[in-house]
Amino acid sequence: MNKKVTFDRGQMEERIVDIYVSADTLRDGETSTKREKTADTAPNNGPGDQHSEPDSSGKRPFLVAAVFLGLLCVLLLAGIIGLSVYYNRAIKDSEDKRNNLSQSCSLYKTNATAERDQLQTRYNNLTKERDQLQTRYNNLTEERDQLQTRYNNLTEEKGHIQLKLFVIEQHCQEGWRYFDSSLYFLSTETKTWEKSRQDCQGRGADLVIINSREEQTFLFNLHLRAWIGLTDSVTEGIWKWVDGTPLTTGYWGKGQPDDYGQEDCVEIYYGQDDPVKTWNDENCHKYHDWICEKVV
Repeated sequence: MNKKVTFDRGQMEERIVDIYVSADTLRDGETSTKREKTADTAPNNGPGDQHSEPDSSGKRPFLVAAVFLGLLCVLLLAGIIGLSVYYNRAIKDSEDKRNNLSQSCSLYKTNATAERDQLQTRYNNLTKERDQLQTRYNNLTEERDQLQTRYNNLTEEKGHIQLKLFVIEQHCQEGWRYFDSSLYFLSTETKTWEKSRQDCQGRGADLVIINSREEQTFLFNLHLRAWIGLTDSVTEGIWKWVDGTPLTTGYWGKGQPDDYGQEDCVEIYYGQDDPVKTWNDENCHKYHDWICEKVV
């Protein structure tokens, strides 16, 4: 083995042969040595035991180890198989649960959507009903306010009517007459226009102011020749009522006013043929009956 190795092919083959020969020589020597040691330590059982079979105790540890390793492999294989089966079952159970959960979720989603639509429809209906009720409430509130206003007006009117009735009753007992919301007092004596007005004012009234054809007809039917509250004593030709308002519609008799002899005051004269056109201008200092008016 200590020979010099060259790259010649023949020498390499020769070297390989020498190595194999040397290895076989070493193996044979070791075997002879082991046999001698065994022979020296073995008990002497007689001439017949010198050629007994070799002891196999040296192979037992390896056999035990091999058996143990085999059992371990079997256990590992069984464990692997068990884990594989358990894992496959767990995967299947997980998939089943997932499928069931997915179905449950899908069903729940469907039911939830249907329920949501129903709730939305109910909410819309309730909202519509609420709006209708609100509109009805507003209408009823407005109608109530109108009725309250009407009630208040009627109550106020009732009070006015009661007051009018009381005033009319009291004044009628004193010689007054009622027509179209006014009371009229007919004198029983004669005075000048100015004195007649003072008498009316003392009664809480004034000389009559004629505002309509109906009122003119009513006064004509009293069958009086009496002073009324119309004069142009302030400005000649400008006729005004005692409350300061100018004359707009006059019921003058034929040819009147003529201002004959400084005639600045007006009387209603029953002796005319026309029941409407009965006014006559007259001297304010002459004595006539008079008519007072009090609005109630």
